[in-house]
Amino acid sequence: MKRLFILLVFFSFICGPLLGFAQEEEAASSEEKNTSAVKEEAQKDAAAEGEKPEEMKVKFAPKNNRDPFLSREEIEKMEKDRRSQIEQIEKNKRDRERALIAEKEAEKARREKEAYYKANPQLAIINKIKIQGMMGDEVQINNDFKGVGDKVFGATITKITNTKIHFRYKGKDFSMPIPKSKD
Repeated sequence: MKRLFILLVFFSFICGPLLGFAQEEEAASSEEKNTSAVKEEAQKDAAAEGEKPEEMKVKFAPKNNRDPFLSREEIEKMEKDRRSQIEQIEKNKRDRERALIAEKEAEKARREKEAYYKANPQLAIINKIKIQGMMGDEVQINNDFKGVGDKVFGATITKITNTKIHFRYKGKDFSMPIPKSKD
């Protein structure tokens, strides 16, 4: 009798859980069969109605668009880089605008200078003429002696006095003083 009792206890502790595990597997497989049968029926009904059968898909719908594989530090670095790129683009844009404004102002100044020299053509050559002195009825200009009627850089000498030389250039008259000798 003791042997029978030991065998009964042995089977209940060892074989009992094994039998229960087998029953759980059967229940899970039957549940899967039922679920797949329901899905197949739903797909057949949808196909009969002309609709596309619904496929089981896993949808990822996060609350934000942050890459889950990036750390917080990497995201902050990327944001910092993006902000610095935007700042650089804006700086380049401002620099181009300033350059355009400076170019327009330079062009305007050049035109004004050109118009001024057109109105006063003698000013274009006045700085080129270097009067060094006077000897008799001739003057020394740019290391060369010139008299009345001679040309200097396109300007004609019209009159020479003791203190001034008078020129005519492109229809305009102007005069320049003769420097006093250092004797």
